[in-house]
Amino acid sequence: MKKLIQKIGATQVGSFAKGFIANCSGVAMTEFAMLLPLIFLIAVGSFEVSRYALMTQKMDRISATVADLVARDEALTAAEMDNLLDSIEHLASPFEFDGLGMVVVTSVVGRDGKDPLIIGQKSKGSLADKSSLIGSNGGTAKLPAVFTDQDGQTLENDEGLIVTEVFYKFSPFFAGAGGSYIADDFLSGIDIYRQSFFRPRFSERTTFE
Repeated sequence: MKKLIQKIGATQVGSFAKGFIANCSGVAMTEFAMLLPLIFLIAVGSFEVSRYALMTQKMDRISATVADLVARDEALTAAEMDNLLDSIEHLASPFEFDGLGMVVVTSVVGRDGKDPLIIGQKSKGSLADKSSLIGSNGGTAKLPAVFTDQDGQTLENDEGLIVTEVFYKFSPFFAGAGGSYIADDFLSGIDIYRQSFFRPRFSERTTFE
């Protein structure tokens, strides 16, 4: 009798073990749980990369639009420059610009045998670690090598140029939220910098207060 009970018990245990191993229910849920972090990472990363690409396009538009508008006039008052720079908030929409971005508009004029001179500079916003790469008002202008001709002259005498620089500190939308620290590590602290160069339309140079 004892042997019979042991035999039946062993048979049931073996059948249960075989059934447990052969049971595939719940496998899909297990695989989904394993892939969920990767799916979440891809979704958040795609959103942040798309947002970064859109932001760079916005900064390109701001730099080009501001430089174009300044180059359309011969002389701009301080009030006119302020009104023009106030439009940046609209151009940057729906992104916040105040506190995260800075725009510097510089008027440059060429000099024979010398480096070009900065005759005016106006900015909107401020970033602690950023300043114009062109130079400061009253100093010489550092322009890209493409402006230098075969004789080594950067700009012809009295030839004007308007330069707009845009600085922006990009920060992830999901920074530190829901475990998206990877997106924060990859995209946090990225600085966007854009330049635009326009010739004055109706005069040799453009001046502003």
